Amino acid sequence: MKLSWDLLDPAVMGDETSMHELMQQLRTNDPVSRVEHPDFEPFWAITKHEDIKAISQNNAAFISSPRTVLLQQEFEKALIEKFGTRNGVETLIHMDNPKHKKLRNVTRDWFKPRAIDKLSVDIETIAKQYVDKMEAMDGKCDFVKDIALLYPLRVIMSIIGVAPEEEAMMLKLTQELFGGQDPTQSRGGEVGDGLAVLMDFFSYFTAVVEDRKENPCGDLASILANALVDGEPMEQLDQISYFIITATAGHDTTSATISGGMKALLEHPDQLAKLRKHPELAKQAAKEMIRWVSPVRHMMRTSTEDIVLRGKTIKAGDSLCLWYPSANRDSDAIEDPDTFDIERDNQNQLAFGFGGHMCLGQHLAILEVELFFKELLPRLSHIEFAADPEWVQAIFVGGLKSMPVHYAFNS
Repeated sequence: MKLSWDLLDPAVMGDETSMHELMQQLRTNDPVSRVEHPDFEPFWAITKHEDIKAISQNNAAFISSPRTVLLQQEFEKALIEKFGTRNGVETLIHMDNPKHKKLRNVTRDWFKPRAIDKLSVDIETIAKQYVDKMEAMDGKCDFVKDIALLYPLRVIMSIIGVAPEEEAMMLKLTQELFGGQDPTQSRGGEVGDGLAVLMDFFSYFTAVVEDRKENPCGDLASILANALVDGEPMEQLDQISYFIITATAGHDTTSATISGGMKALLEHPDQLAKLRKHPELAKQAAKEMIRWVSPVRHMMRTSTEDIVLRGKTIKAGDSLCLWYPSANRDSDAIEDPDTFDIERDNQNQLAFGFGGHMCLGQHLAILEVELFFKELLPRLSHIEFAADPEWVQAIFVGGLKSMPVHYAFNS
């Protein structure tokens, strides 16, 4: 079995130690690796920071369609039959220009730094609610399940306009979508189970769109439901797909960063002490946590022309898979990358992608992480692991599934 096959193993990719060991080996020995696996269409695994950045910023030569994430051939065929494309739901991450730019502009102003800064008071309030909850739990909790999963969920759902009583349903659907390879999060092992998750999203957000058309208010749902593209109402399929990517990626990756960031602080007590002493470093620390965790494991591009990359000939139409955790631990681009350093400037990290598809919600994610730790650490006198953390088994979006902790708050 080829080493690169491990990229497709959720158990390997769902553990930070084995994942980074694999990435290191590929960067060193085969940074442009041809992967041919019986369950997947062939692709090139790209693991060097320089190559991933160059490919990401050239949206003409390397397009997002028709293949944006790694899916088993059987599931791709089912998506083609159901939706007409091998990606199924065509969200912003699946689109190319000019459509990508037009739809991205619909919410661009919502996610600019100035607009996000206006949400600070609301996000601070939500952060306080979850730190209060943690304090009330008698010194023990599962930091992932009880806190880190729920705080960013509340933030993004309040922005979209989803009612609090529906958040549990949205969390379950997100876990089934992103954790479909994990035995404890998957709805089931059949192709139809994955399709059913998508259809549940469609059903829910179709109702939201219809409601906001009739009863618009000041939330993001109203913007999407009544958006115009080229002077015409946005197509319903595009609206629903927009909701899905915003509602899922808008909290899952941030949850992974907060829980993985807390784990990193526990494993690097000098950095925890520094952040306690210097809360003004919280924004830098948030960026370092995002680099360290790199919750989005990969995105794919399709080459529109023949190229030679590190001596390998990539043909027009070939798929390339960009591995962000590898880019963010590449010593040729990032100094001492295996050191967790909350004072790192992180100008060169690629956890949010790069180029035209750089994450629209990056400023919101950074602010959420920053404000959470600003609220938590001054109130916390002690925290330690109560059991070994567990990881979600996944190759697309990953992070911690469970992390029991013992702690004490200042009296």
